[in-house]
Amino acid sequence: LLAWCASIIGPFEIVSGKQRPDGRSSISRLQTSDGHCYLKVHEQLDVWEREVHGYEQWAPVFGNSAPRLLGVRECDPLALLIEELPGQVLEKLELSTEQEGTAWHMAGQMLVRLHDLAGGQYFGPCRRDGSPQGPAISNAVEYVRFELEREIGKAVDAGYLNNEELAIVTAANQSSHVFAGEQPVACHRDYCPYNWIISGTGIWRGVIDFEFAHWDVRVADFSRYPDWEWKERPDLLEAFFEGYGRVLTPREEEQQLVAYAQYALSAITWGMEASYFGFVEEGRAALKRLAAMTG
Repeated sequence: LLAWCASIIGPFEIVSGKQRPDGRSSISRLQTSDGHCYLKVHEQLDVWEREVHGYEQWAPVFGNSAPRLLGVRECDPLALLIEELPGQVLEKLELSTEQEGTAWHMAGQMLVRLHDLAGGQYFGPCRRDGSPQGPAISNAVEYVRFELEREIGKAVDAGYLNNEELAIVTAANQSSHVFAGEQPVACHRDYCPYNWIISGTGIWRGVIDFEFAHWDVRVADFSRYPDWEWKERPDLLEAFFEGYGRVLTPREEEQQLVAYAQYALSAITWGMEASYFGFVEEGRAALKRLAAMTG
């Protein structure tokens, strides 16, 4: 693997590295004579294919605001070499309220480029060549129900939900009819401050991490805020949608409630599986807030 890296970028030094809590991938920062880049190693073929497709087909719409893919390793260990964008992840910076709002506004403005891509023919993750990894579902309601019921079933089988939480996510599933007629949209699906690169002066420089990217309902890109800003920072969401160019329609607001419940459910399930218990508690708190919001 190191020899493969050297064949693409020349001599380098590994300066840092970390593994995802669930062990699905690892990433190392490499220093070369020209600067820095990242080596990302995947344990699972399907996740590797999703991210390669995302970087090859969708990241270019962001122009200089997404990393270039420097190399793709097609044999074990599956890996990518990814350009480093200058700046830091937003979550690691202390910004003023005004700077935060400006960054969120730009994030919304840039997301339009991805969502304006020609629509897909099905919902769900892609192989590298763009073909579907799983069932090629073209009906939005069927797709949302399929995903929710799969996640609910996993959580119930493992005993992760109490009766109140199960009732909330079941109600969200029953509301999936609000997605009727929606078309597949190219979605990043982890479009959040953890993946936004910001300059030292607070300017939004780009988005990273395309391993979750696939065809989805539009509001999937409006629900994955790791610090649950939709509960505590409506000012940031207002700035985001100003940048996006429009507010949500009443129907999309209903869809977003379903998407929030789905993300909270996945936070509980993934957090329990990865022993990331802070995320579990945040997911549970989000479901309680949603129950209060929806009556």
